[in-house]
Amino acid sequence: GGLTPGLTILAGESKSFKTLLGLYCMRAYLDMYKDAIAILYDSEFGVTPEYLTSNGIDAERVLHVPIEHIEQLKFDVVKRLEEIKRGDKVFIMVDSLGNLASKKETEDALDEKSVADMSRAKAIRSLMRIITPHLTMKDLPCVVINHIYTTMELYSKVVIPGGTAVTYAANQIFVISKSQEKDG
Repeated sequence: GGLTPGLTILAGESKSFKTLLGLYCMRAYLDMYKDAIAILYDSEFGVTPEYLTSNGIDAERVLHVPIEHIEQLKFDVVKRLEEIKRGDKVFIMVDSLGNLASKKETEDALDEKSVADMSRAKAIRSLMRIITPHLTMKDLPCVVINHIYTTMELYSKVVIPGGTAVTYAANQIFVISKSQEKDG
């Protein structure tokens, strides 16, 4: 049945091809809806038009938006979601939420401050609260690439950065691993 409207999280270890899987979802959506476009928010600056084309995606139908911090993502996506109407075919992808700093974190680095940044989690929660209703009401899929880390406990757990706002806002979460099953 394809992607459901709303937020889909593709989370996993580094080099587990999360971005490629997200691009496969984008390609499937663009192939299904010939009048569709995609908006690609890119914080890793690794996706080029040539890379899109090599994966069967018409780069002319993808709006590539480089982003440097969460607030920039929030402001841009909110403006675009306001312009989109129900029935418009738009695929949104964020690569990668885990790599995004907050604006305060960036400004602190420029000012050579090494203080803890408590604004990032609030900014992510705000982003999720704002976009989730738009995505659902306007029937839009949004794929967010994220990282994982494991806790240092005896029985470690996989954690998706961004706090509960990300996991509670998501309609679907896929944790991707490079682990292999072994005999014995």
